[in-house]
Amino acid sequence: MKTFILILFLILSINIRPQDNQFNFNSPDNIRRFADFLFCDRDYLRAALEYERILGISGDDTLRFKIGLSYSCTGKYDYAIKNFSGINYTSFYYDNSKLEILKSNFLMNNFAGLRTYYRNTFLKKVKNFREEGKKLFNFSYLFTDEPLPEEDEFLSPFEMNEREQLTAFYNWKNDPPYKSGAIAGIMSAVIPGSGKMYAGEVSDGIVALLVTGVAAFFAYDNFRAGHTTRAWIFTGLTAFFYGGNVYGSVAAAQVHNAKIKFEYNESVKQYLEENNYYSPEYDFCSEND
Repeated sequence: MKTFILILFLILSINIRPQDNQFNFNSPDNIRRFADFLFCDRDYLRAALEYERILGISGDDTLRFKIGLSYSCTGKYDYAIKNFSGINYTSFYYDNSKLEILKSNFLMNNFAGLRTYYRNTFLKKVKNFREEGKKLFNFSYLFTDEPLPEEDEFLSPFEMNEREQLTAFYNWKNDPPYKSGAIAGIMSAVIPGSGKMYAGEVSDGIVALLVTGVAAFFAYDNFRAGHTTRAWIFTGLTAFFYGGNVYGSVAAAQVHNAKIKFEYNESVKQYLEENNYYSPEYDFCSEND
């Protein structure tokens, strides 16, 4: 359907006389209508390009705000911030634009920049969306290695029904269930395979214990039987398995920690995506232009 409309638009723009403004697809009003159609059809990049065609002619803050939203929806956050920053102080969308700048910095993972902008600009110049901005500000700490705020301060902007899950994220971040690589290595040095079990790789730990133990037994048994050559071969194998077991235990702890960090980040991101409460929605597509 969209392809048909685009083809029809091109045919009419070629065949209809420009002076007939009703069918002049190059007039600002018709370009804007076409851009609104693309915007509501979620063809955001082309919508932004169409809006930009008339920004200098009939430029207003609604156009610039829609351009910013379009770029934000396509992941072009630098362009989005540039347009949101151009919203006039007297505009209806001024406070919204500042919140969208916070959101763009958040989605860019520019958490340090977000916090600086929040303190220096958002708090001083924005009257609305203080709670929404504070939520983004606090959420940013969940993705960095900086110390978390006090728990009460962290939870303060959130509703009561949100706090149980956010407390879980806070505790997870504050005291993650990581495993120590040093402890895993020491454990496997004392009892082969125990470090891997400690890191959550129980089956690998049991295998490491059995393989190292069997190789050590054959080395001992061949020394006792006087088979020196075979005894030294099994001694070498025992040392190889023992060293690999210690190294593997340290690596297993590191893999465990990386998995915990990944699962934590994905859980927080999924929570944000599912709730989507940190930025208001705009009902432009129900407007009758």
